[in-house]
Amino acid sequence: MVLSSFIPHTKAKNDLGMLTKENLWLTIKAMDIMYPEIAFAQAILETGHFKSQNCKQANNLFGMMMPNVRETVAIEKNKRGFAVYETWIHSVQDYALYQAYMMRNRKMTRSQYLSFIDRKYSESRGYAKKLKMIIQRHKDILSI
Repeated sequence: MVLSSFIPHTKAKNDLGMLTKENLWLTIKAMDIMYPEIAFAQAILETGHFKSQNCKQANNLFGMMMPNVRETVAIEKNKRGFAVYETWIHSVQDYALYQAYMMRNRKMTRSQYLSFIDRKYSESRGYAKKLKMIIQRHKDILSI
């Protein structure tokens, strides 16, 4: 699942220089994440187009909390309990681990997964609708 060629070798804890929508999409696809367009939209939404504090200071693209049970590649948690990653690519890798853990005993269609994410992942109303709008707006990127 991890592609070491995608992990930048850098000493900067929050090196976001390689973080573009195109690179995010290619990384998500390379890691074989199910329903990659949903994961892409989640990263865009959760980070406010890569501008959130969580993104900039913790390399956390998905608003992931530090897990207690499942496997993770997070290196620590911040004061608010969010997972901190060495690079943004590790955040994508951790999303893949989250998804594998959540879907370990079930199969979901794209629609079922979107509904699941809407109920279990977000605290805000209309999360799935927002994701669908982001997917629609980024069809050019999602076709590469």
